[in-house]
Amino acid sequence: MLPGPERENVNHGGKVIMPSSALDKLTRLHITYPMLFELINGAADKMTHGGVLEFIAEEGKIYLPYWMMQTLSLDPGDLVQILSTDLPSGAFIKLQAQSVSFMDISDPKAVLENAFRNFSCLTKGDVFTFAYNDQIYEMAVLETKPGTAKNGAISVIETDLEVDFAPPVGYEEPKRVSGTSTPRSGTGGLPAGGMVHSAGTMAQAINYASIAPQSSTAAAGAKA
Repeated sequence: MLPGPERENVNHGGKVIMPSSALDKLTRLHITYPMLFELINGAADKMTHGGVLEFIAEEGKIYLPYWMMQTLSLDPGDLVQILSTDLPSGAFIKLQAQSVSFMDISDPKAVLENAFRNFSCLTKGDVFTFAYNDQIYEMAVLETKPGTAKNGAISVIETDLEVDFAPPVGYEEPKRVSGTSTPRSGTGGLPAGGMVHSAGTMAQAINYASIAPQSSTAAAGAKA
């Protein structure tokens, strides 16, 4: 984690901060853009993927979002391996909020659009975070397509990405009262999903059809 005041795009995004020497090395390797990386904790056999935000870290260090450190089972000062990689453009992603409090957000479309601007790629099994109204929300990546890359990683830059939602952790279907029939309320349900049209950022628009319940090698050996 980056010392000093918290920067939301650092701690609640999918990009890392590397030292300037990494940029020099990447430039000499003539890697393709955007720069995407595989991050590996060999000691715990954990892996995820990310982009790069800046090259301002101290030599030999890399700063990761806190959720990414948790995904990789890393503590500050642990060793992490970083490999440059290419990922397929995403076509589909299924997400699951880790709390029913996500359903209290009045405009999830706008909130997620803003949060997704801080991501270059996502990996199946990630549990990323975003901040809204002084609250931190966790979102798990359950499924991705095409799913041809390692661990189902996808690029979310310059792509149309279909988004689906599983019921949040802890969500229970409203119980029906026997002998009564009441129309379902249009509020308090789950986002039905939609299409993300990405052009330069992960999300330019997420079109929710309705709100209703529904189930359905660059650098290595840097220290976190």
